[in-house]
Amino acid sequence: MVSYQLRLTSIDYALKRYVASDQYESEDLSLGDAVSDYLRDSVAVLMKELRNLQTKHPTFGVFGAEITLFRLPHALDTARMLSNRGLLLEVLPILRLCLEMMAWSNSAFYLQKEEDVIALKAQSCISELKKVHRNVGKIYGYLSTFSHWGHVIHGQFLDITPENVGVLTASVRYRARTLALCLVILDVLIEVVRNLYAEKSDILIAAVQGILDRNSDRRTHQMLSSVAELTRLNELFEIQTFLD
Repeated sequence: MVSYQLRLTSIDYALKRYVASDQYESEDLSLGDAVSDYLRDSVAVLMKELRNLQTKHPTFGVFGAEITLFRLPHALDTARMLSNRGLLLEVLPILRLCLEMMAWSNSAFYLQKEEDVIALKAQSCISELKKVHRNVGKIYGYLSTFSHWGHVIHGQFLDITPENVGVLTASVRYRARTLALCLVILDVLIEVVRNLYAEKSDILIAAVQGILDRNSDRRTHQMLSSVAELTRLNELFEIQTFLD
């Protein structure tokens, strides 16, 4: 089943690279485990450094933005844990929420009037977030497709054969896909932090990405590229383009 879902020729290869590493005597982590560990460690860094970046005497807008950003890593970590269970439809709405939280924070941070902050709608802030990360529109559209129930979603969990119809609740292929999307959301979050705090965010950025420049050597990009190249799945190559 694992090998079939990944379109890989060897069941042993699929298990070794994507399923729990403790099924083997080798201590080497699977790529999926390495991505998950990176996301988990990045959440810890974010929780610490976002607290250090908080403004001492914030305006109403800054206060709202900063408490939203501080809450966001927990949501991302929840998505990571559900991804590790091989879930898909349960993960994507959380990641969409994360994107809306970032968009709202990015706009609220610059608002002075309390009434303007209260009236701010996350969905209307997505276009402004495109100035921070140019592929935000594509990412939001992708996540939105699977965040509202409809016929288009059915194909994501149905396995139809001439004899019967099976319902797929979790798979290793889902895990690869959702962990990749977690990397995308983390990448956007780093750029939002960079936009709001400029050079003050250098410690956070370097700790998460390994470098300060936003190029193909940053960790989110490297890890997502590795997942796409290993799986050779069309959906992973599509997700990879979100970090171009």
